[in-house]
Amino acid sequence: MKGLDLKTVLAAVALLGTVCNAASQEKADGRGALAAPQVEVDANGLFTVEDCPTVYDRFNIVFHVSDYEISSADILWDGVECQTVSFDNDNDCVTRMAVHYLDANFDGYLDILLGTGTNREYSALLLWNEDENRFVRATNDGFVIFNGDFFYEPERKAIYRRTSSSYAETTYTMMVWQGSDLQSEETFLIIGDKSRYDDYHVTHLYTLRNYYSDEDIISTDDPIRFEGTWSEWAIKKLME
Repeated sequence: MKGLDLKTVLAAVALLGTVCNAASQEKADGRGALAAPQVEVDANGLFTVEDCPTVYDRFNIVFHVSDYEISSADILWDGVECQTVSFDNDNDCVTRMAVHYLDANFDGYLDILLGTGTNREYSALLLWNEDENRFVRATNDGFVIFNGDFFYEPERKAIYRRTSSSYAETTYTMMVWQGSDLQSEETFLIIGDKSRYDDYHVTHLYTLRNYYSDEDIISTDDPIRFEGTWSEWAIKKLME
């Protein structure tokens, strides 16, 4: 990443008298123009990228394309380039020119999702780092690419990812933040075709599994067994 320090840009613009809104926010919550947008949660206490704004204050994102692939994205404040994020399009890419503004790690500061943030699309998540005065790339279990449908739960500070690789399988993964790395803790597999059980190493319709040890916590055909666990929500979500 390169470019001017974002706080320096904000300070310079403020001297020109063009950030009255940011100044008023500063008095309100101490984070100024970098305060995260307010996003409503649903009845389960969750929100998704679809609930997040695609425009925010005076921020703007400009994507650049090289050889038919997104090669970089500039972060602008009032038209001034603050930072550039580059993608090597090998193990690091964004597949759609989409932007969402949110508080992905629940710290109250603005974060930026580049890409759709949905299953079978690759996205990049930028977290505001107060110590470094810049946005830094978040990782998901050490990987910079984000793939899946993400559900954010502010109260528990947890994130759930939904992925599906075939007609027979849907997987939910419960994750928590460790610094700027979003780490998986448990996976909940729903395999709707018994003939595919062996492919996913399961013996029942529902399987709650430890992500790192790969050991089954609950394996059953009865959804009542999951009452009181986060997997109960996932079952309800699948049945909507």
